[in-house]
Amino acid sequence: MSISQPVAFYRHPMVLLIAALAILALAAGCTQPAAVPVAETPAPTSATEELFKEVTASQPDTTRIVITYEGGPNMERIIELETTITDSTGKSQTKSAGSRLATTPIPIKGTYTLTGDFSGSDHVVVIAHMIDGSRSTVLDTTI
Repeated sequence: MSISQPVAFYRHPMVLLIAALAILALAAGCTQPAAVPVAETPAPTSATEELFKEVTASQPDTTRIVITYEGGPNMERIIELETTITDSTGKSQTKSAGSRLATTPIPIKGTYTLTGDFSGSDHVVVIAHMIDGSRSTVLDTTI
């Protein structure tokens, strides 16, 4: 009777390497959630204007533009108002009220001010970011 010798894995490094890679491949997994598409609603039309008519822009002087949001039918869904102003020289600046990372709506009846040289014609665009990930242009005007 003969006794067989056990197979020593250290003598077969390729088998050990393949086994280690297989274990690593099985143990690794996706750590990021699937991407969620963001729906963009078109610029205000008559129905959209009614839902967001409470967002306004005013220019008290040549150094300030004030964005005011009073509330309205859809305001409980808005978590961020993102304002971009392009001045008459083509320079743009963006400022936000609220945060897309928030889980609660922005407070209503608020204002925020953007400062700069607004001596000419200035283009103001305000985009509302909703709690469901969608967004809508709520103000697109020149002052």
